[in-house]
Amino acid sequence: MIMLIKDYYIINDVSKGDNGTARFDISLCADSTIYQGHFPGQPVSPGVCNIQMIKECAEQVAGKQLLLNNLQQCRLTTLVTPLKHPQVEVIVCLEEKGDTYKLRATLGKEEEVYLDMKAELIVQTL
Repeated sequence: MIMLIKDYYIINDVSKGDNGTARFDISLCADSTIYQGHFPGQPVSPGVCNIQMIKECAEQVAGKQLLLNNLQQCRLTTLVTPLKHPQVEVIVCLEEKGDTYKLRATLGKEEEVYLDMKAELIVQTL
């Protein structure tokens, strides 16, 4: 499994709330190799990488490795770039149902939402 943490983004702080909620303060790494192809000189954060980042944050909340089983909704409302948006927040709300987690998450900053997502995650078994 490829993890994007430390190359694509760095978690600066985590504030955990009640009932499976957490806020992650994140720095996007403008020098990540991902931006060499997306796009040189004008880096744009790929939506799939932002979804993976959210999943990795959800894994920290759950304390387990998870797989994205069903992406029910994913609205990309703003083009995210590490130059314009070097600091972002990921807010995760997980509801555990056995080996399944219902995920509601946003990526944004303060009141502005760049990505809004609903998904079902399952516990990864080897």
